[in-house]
Amino acid sequence: MTTFIQISDRLRAAADIEAETPITVGATTVGPDGRLFGPTVESRQWSAWAHNFPLKEMKQLRFSLPAGANDAEVVLGFFGVASPKHWQSAWQATPVAFRQTKVFEARTEAVAAWVREAEIIAGQVPVAAFDEGKLRASLDQLRRLTRENVQDGLDQAQMICSKFGVAVVLVPELPRTRISGCAKWLSDKHAMVGLTIRYKWADQLWFTFFHELAHILLHREHRSFVIDNAADHMGDDVVDPEMAKYEEEADRFAGDTLVPPTALTEFLSLHGRAATSEEIHVFAKSIGIGPGIVVGRLQHDAVLTRWQGNTLKQKLEWGFVTKE
Repeated sequence: MTTFIQISDRLRAAADIEAETPITVGATTVGPDGRLFGPTVESRQWSAWAHNFPLKEMKQLRFSLPAGANDAEVVLGFFGVASPKHWQSAWQATPVAFRQTKVFEARTEAVAAWVREAEIIAGQVPVAAFDEGKLRASLDQLRRLTRENVQDGLDQAQMICSKFGVAVVLVPELPRTRISGCAKWLSDKHAMVGLTIRYKWADQLWFTFFHELAHILLHREHRSFVIDNAADHMGDDVVDPEMAKYEEEADRFAGDTLVPPTALTEFLSLHGRAATSEEIHVFAKSIGIGPGIVVGRLQHDAVLTRWQGNTLKQKLEWGFVTKE
């Protein structure tokens, strides 16, 4: 039987290490006399670092986790880095603008994991070179998809956007993130729009889609990577006030693309708060969008209360399957 001393000697000979030098195999240190020691300080540090990531939830949500001998190896492989230090350097060097509020502090590791999964999925989407003109020309076609079943509509939106340089991906939300979506330039010719499935209603998801698309079309030079959280407004609670300008522009773009301002003004002058479900349905059809989108806009503008008109909205039932 081969002893640990013999194994230790062979490893040293192969690595040209002096006999009195301890060596590390995985989390175990083998001394010069073949005795085994516990985990090294470094391995304990790496293990503690890996536990900052929501690995349990990432596994349940079937994130693209590679095989590994331990949690640290799995996380490092997932991010494609060699050490926690390399991960920290890479994340800190990422020019991300995070729409975060003072009332909620997101966990950096969870946010990074969600973004990484979005990038991995986006890398699997065949995408042509970015074409701003054609993407803008497709906006009416994209908004009309709101009349479809939301999953069918999103599938078609992904195909349309991929032709013009944008990969649209859907990634389940991780705890301690409250991400609504993100917009990121993956290269000079390819961009990504990432969406979560945190919403209960299709109108919220579609608004987020057009909001992120606005960041791609309007803010490339100033905000090449934006992560939006689920804040209802960009008031005094925003950590980075400079973002307010870009967020307001993206909100306006999304709202006006979905419901043209002139058409909305005319509708409100005729019906206002007395609008019936039938009148909303007719109006939505006349401007080529789903009636739930109109209801969501009227609720946002306080023309309708939060419980009025919800029968016209699509409720999202993703039925996401998680591992045991």
